[in-house]
Amino acid sequence: MKLSTSGATKPAKVPGDGAAKPPASFAPEHSLPHAFSVVANRISQMLERMYGEMFGISVVDWRIIAILGTHYPLSAKVLAELTAMDQVSVSRAIDQMMNKKLVLRKVDAADRRRVALSLSKKGLEIYNQVVPLLYASEAMLIARLPDEDAVAIRRIMEALVDVSGELFAPGSDWRTFLAKDGARGAS
Repeated sequence: MKLSTSGATKPAKVPGDGAAKPPASFAPEHSLPHAFSVVANRISQMLERMYGEMFGISVVDWRIIAILGTHYPLSAKVLAELTAMDQVSVSRAIDQMMNKKLVLRKVDAADRRRVALSLSKKGLEIYNQVVPLLYASEAMLIARLPDEDAVAIRRIMEALVDVSGELFAPGSDWRTFLAKDGARGAS
């Protein structure tokens, strides 16, 4: 799949309803969000098979282990923010991980309403085994890129993660995004 570098054409009007439709040249597989999703899904599917077979964990479990292995103790809310997952999914995964004895949950002594999460000894052992595997899979992904492209993609992805956190933060109103873009929603 190659992403198009040509500029987008103006959307055509759909007869009868006045709403815009994508230009005839639009193909989802040429959009950046689609490309990011394809790469992320392919990597996640491979890692899920590996993590599942080797450690009995899911990709969601690993994302939580990765964050708690480097930033701890954390509340479920902060953990959800750092993983860009919804709090319900994080809470559900934490409960399952506690049953597997991968995560410890303690009431914060300073604020008894807050629960602090950290890795158990077993969770930390998995973290220490998976990190080298993660780096190996990442190295395989970028191995065919010239060194300057590998450096550039890291820099660009870091910038895109930051920008997406600002533009598409939880609770952001999509209408505001469209208004900034100059687009109009159908009424």
